[in-house]
Amino acid sequence: MVNAMKNLLTAAALIGITALMSSPPAVAAGHDGQLPLYPHGSPAAGMSDIPSNALAQGVPYQQSTTDSVQTVDQWYKANAPKSCSRMAASGAVRYSCPGGYIVIQTHGGTLISFVPAMPRF
Repeated sequence: MVNAMKNLLTAAALIGITALMSSPPAVAAGHDGQLPLYPHGSPAAGMSDIPSNALAQGVPYQQSTTDSVQTVDQWYKANAPKSCSRMAASGAVRYSCPGGYIVIQTHGGTLISFVPAMPRF
């Protein structure tokens, strides 16, 4: 499970870097309404130039916060769409939603990764 989460985050970072290189900048990242952003989070390192509609276009995004994983998890338990399922592992939590994944983990503070579902063709 932990290796799968590491692989997911690595893939998200690679996709995010590709998006950064090909997208116009914006002040703050937005969301698509399906993967709610944590209200006490801020753009993680390298995320502040992601376009505002990137998440809705399928580009992964990350936030960081000084809040604990447990605090962030409690917020998502109360605010994630009811269609999301929750899975906890050692030091991390993943919400699987129809709109994608939300991964909460400790990484120099708390890192929240949003990986939108791949579009269906």
